[in-house]
Amino acid sequence: MNKILLFIIIIVFLIKTGNVLSKDNIFYVDNIIVTNEKNLNKEQLLDIAIQESFNRLVNKILQSKDIKSLSNISLNEIKKLILNYQIIENKSIKDKNKNIYNITFDTNKLRNFFYSKNFLYADISETSLIIYPVLIEDENFFLFTDNYFYNNWNQKLNKELIEYILPSENLDDIDFLNKNKENLESINIDKILSVYDVKDYIFLLIKPKNKKIEFFLKGKISNKKIVKNISLNKTGEDQESNYENSIKKIKIEIEEILKVQNLIDVRTPSFVNIILDLKKDNDLLRLQSKLNTIDLIENYYVLELSKDYAKVKIKYLGKIDKMKEKLAENGINIEILNNSWKLKLI
Repeated sequence: MNKILLFIIIIVFLIKTGNVLSKDNIFYVDNIIVTNEKNLNKEQLLDIAIQESFNRLVNKILQSKDIKSLSNISLNEIKKLILNYQIIENKSIKDKNKNIYNITFDTNKLRNFFYSKNFLYADISETSLIIYPVLIEDENFFLFTDNYFYNNWNQKLNKELIEYILPSENLDDIDFLNKNKENLESINIDKILSVYDVKDYIFLLIKPKNKKIEFFLKGKISNKKIVKNISLNKTGEDQESNYENSIKKIKIEIEEILKVQNLIDVRTPSFVNIILDLKKDNDLLRLQSKLNTIDLIENYYVLELSKDYAKVKIKYLGKIDKMKEKLAENGINIEILNNSWKLKLI
């Protein structure tokens, strides 16, 4: 690598240290469909799309307690957080009164907004989770047949943050649970869920009582073990209605757990120095391209550069494990030696 190329690369890194927005970032909200039922003009339709995009975004990344405090935020305040928007022509929608919008929020403005409100937000995208509901009634337990929760868990109308995967009926599972029916709370969940190629899972015990429905959750979300008891009051005598409402509430609880495990505090950024061995002339530029796609990274710059390696300081938000995961997802292998990160591009 000649000196001129080295100089150019350093300049590029020094100039472009911010994170480049892409449609894959968590502050991008797509496929917002607005129906023009009242002969509204373009500006009014866009206002509806912006409001809907903000509602969808905060419901995805903020905790319930913080979402409630945003009920009075004005549309003008939301507009100040917008970076850009797109109006999409979608020929698959036959109704000409329906418009599709993609809206991108400005990362820095939104982070500053959360900072001013003292909010933490979750860096999450749609995820898959195995849910294994076991209904226990009158000393009997039901796995598949006659289990309302198994048969109705995925009866949803709106898009959800979590894609729930229900286990297939398995005789070995039935036999295992039968043998351990007296201590289901303490069984090794991995024994029945290890066959599924999904890292997040919840084993859910449901015990209806006279006036309440008790739930026991046990599993793993974002590499964290979860054990939790939840008690929900019944709202009437209708069993189906009570079960349906409890599914909605337990789903909200699971989403809240997922958010908590992935919270980011914009007030406390972290730093890490990484070393990249330069095998090809464009390796540093390739690294830059990959770092630009990671929302957790606020900025980065070159500390040292030679013909053999580059040492780069990265400023990022969130937990270190999440940072490692993001790097791996973007084709960057990490080897940690003596508290130093050594990267290899795939």
